[in-house]
Amino acid sequence: MATGPESRFRVDGQVALVTGGGLGIGRGACLTLAAAGAAVAVQDINLAEAEKVAAEIRGSGGRAIAIPGDVSSDEVLAAMLARARAEFGRLDIVVNNAGIYPFCGFLEMPVEMMDRVLDINLRAVFRCTQLAGQIMADLGNGGTVINLASVQGFRPSNPGVSHYDVTKAGVIMLTKAAALELAPHRIRVNAIAPGVIETPGTQPLIQSGTVDVLARVPIGRMGQVDDVANLILFLASPASSFITGDTIVVDGGFLLT
Repeated sequence: MATGPESRFRVDGQVALVTGGGLGIGRGACLTLAAAGAAVAVQDINLAEAEKVAAEIRGSGGRAIAIPGDVSSDEVLAAMLARARAEFGRLDIVVNNAGIYPFCGFLEMPVEMMDRVLDINLRAVFRCTQLAGQIMADLGNGGTVINLASVQGFRPSNPGVSHYDVTKAGVIMLTKAAALELAPHRIRVNAIAPGVIETPGTQPLIQSGTVDVLARVPIGRMGQVDDVANLILFLASPASSFITGDTIVVDGGFLLT
């Protein structure tokens, strides 16, 4: 039976967990999913920021909790997923958004920095997808995992972030591999590859000229959080039910230049 366009983009009754949900794209994802009907577990290493987002959702009549912790820890990942399931009774949507990008030249980069970026940007995505997949398979309701990759996973475009580039390329392939293996459980796995989006984390880089973006974006404007959050909602909603293993670029044409 056909449904109206609005209902196809709703996630009423579903439960979402967003890592790095306190600021930027993560915050936008939490608010957008909540506005579309989902209960949201807002995870962030900064509990105060996560609490602000959860309180904003509750203040608008939605359901939300804040969960602190470092996603590089297996114990934190397992506990946050278990808490989301226990609090809301199910788990349907996971957004792997947490990530870091400390600038450092390739020849000067300490191995410890590379390890830290790999742990948060790639290993945590693998483990969170794996653990969430186990819960979703056990519940038997299907589900969707949305990973935040980057245009840098396709082409290095700025010096100083070789570690970040490697992890985002890994996220793109991890998304494909996980989608193939989780499809029999009706769990879809997709990725989003943003260009530079105007967030609290990127504003200092843009303002300082460290990242020169506008001259290389054919569409002629900076990316906004909603440009990504709206796509996250699409990939979480019934409107994208036949899409899995894909990486969708949101960059205003950046990769065309």
